[in-house]
Amino acid sequence: YKQERYHQLFYQQMNNQCILIHYHEISLKGDNRSWFEKHFVENIKAQLHSLPYKKIKVLAARIFIIGIDRDCYEEYEKCLKNVMGLKNAYVMSRSDLNVDAINSEVQSQIKDLSFSTFRVSTKRQDKNFQYTSQDVNQIVGASIVAAYSKKVSLDNPDLNIIIEIVNGKAYIGYRKIIGYGGLPIGAGEKALSLISSGIDSPVASFLLAKRGVDVHYIHFHSVPSTSIQSINNVKAILMQLSKYQIQCSLYSVPLLSIQEKIMKNISSKYWVIFFRKAMYSISELLAKQLNINALITGENVGQVASQTISNIRAASDAVNIPVLRPLAGMNKEEIVNIAEDIGTYEISIKPYEDCCSFFVPKHPATSANLADVQNMEKAIRLEQYYEDLLEEITEERISIYE
Repeated sequence: YKQERYHQLFYQQMNNQCILIHYHEISLKGDNRSWFEKHFVENIKAQLHSLPYKKIKVLAARIFIIGIDRDCYEEYEKCLKNVMGLKNAYVMSRSDLNVDAINSEVQSQIKDLSFSTFRVSTKRQDKNFQYTSQDVNQIVGASIVAAYSKKVSLDNPDLNIIIEIVNGKAYIGYRKIIGYGGLPIGAGEKALSLISSGIDSPVASFLLAKRGVDVHYIHFHSVPSTSIQSINNVKAILMQLSKYQIQCSLYSVPLLSIQEKIMKNISSKYWVIFFRKAMYSISELLAKQLNINALITGENVGQVASQTISNIRAASDAVNIPVLRPLAGMNKEEIVNIAEDIGTYEISIKPYEDCCSFFVPKHPATSANLADVQNMEKAIRLEQYYEDLLEEITEERISIYE
C-alpha cells in the first residue's frame, strides 16, 4: 500500500509540473488558428523527442506540456528555444485556484532562491476567479515582503514571479524561456535557398524559416578545382539550422563545367555575374521539379561587387519565380549578430573556397548593363547545358534526429 501510495503521489506531483507556452503570431490567425496550432504542437513534439513529458494540450490560446521533469530545465530550454513560433514559455507548477494554495506554491518555489528585489506578474484568463490580476499581485507580493523582507521592483526585479490563472487552475513559475517568435515550421510554403558556407545565406535561410517557410537548400561547388571543404561546411551549417527546421534537404550541384564555359567565352569582369546567372537558372529548374515557388539568397545590397542593384538585376533577369532577399537592407553587423545567435557564425568563418570567390577577377563589373549581359547570354547559350546538369545533382537529407 505504501509503495502504491508513493507512486500515486509521484505521478500526481509530476502531472502538476508543466511548461506553459505563449505563441507569437499564431494568435492573429483567426479562424485558421487551430491549423497553425497543430503545426506548432507537432514541432514541439519533434523538438522534445528525447525529453520526458506526459502530454501536450492546447488550452485558452496557450500550449501546455504536462508531466515534465523540472530537473531537466536546461534541456527543455535548449529545445524549446528552437521552436519557431514560440514567443516565451515558463516552467510552472499547477495549484488549486485559491490564494492560500497560490501563496503556498510561491513560497515553496522561492524559499531557496537568492534575490533582493522581486515583482509578481499575474495574468487572469479565467474571469470567474474572484480576484483581479492586480489583487493577486498585491496579495502574493505582501506575503513575500512579510516572509522575506524583500523589496518590490516593477521595472528591474531580480526575480519575476509569473502567475497565470487559466480554466480553474493557477500556474506558478519564474523560469522563462524566450523564443524567436514568428510562425511554425511547415505552416508556410516551400522555398529553395542558394546556400554557401559563408555568413549571409544561412542567416537569410533562418529568417525565412522563422516565417514558417519549409526551406530546402541547393549548394554549388567547383570540386575538384576547389576543395571539398565548402561542402562539408555547408553540411555542418545545415545540421545547425536543422535544430530550428527539424529536417531539410540539401541538393549539391557540380558547377565547374559551366564555369569553365563561362571563363572561356565571357570577359573576366562578367564572370561572377554569369556564375550567378547559372546558379539562378539551375535553381529555378530544380525548384520546378520539386514544386517549389520561390528562391532565397543571402544577397545584401552593396556588400560586394556582385551585389550592386544593377548586378543583382542582371544576374537574376532570366528567373521567373520570386527571389526572396531578407538581408537586402541589413548592415553586416546585424547579420553577424544573428549568425552568432543561431550558431552558424563559427562554422561560416572556417576557411573554404566557394565556387564564385575562387574565380573572382581583379576588376569585376560593378554596374553591369542589362542589355549587354543579355546579348552575351544569347551568344554563349548556356541554358542548353542546364538540363543535363540536373542529372548530376545529389540529394542528402539532414535532420535533428541524426
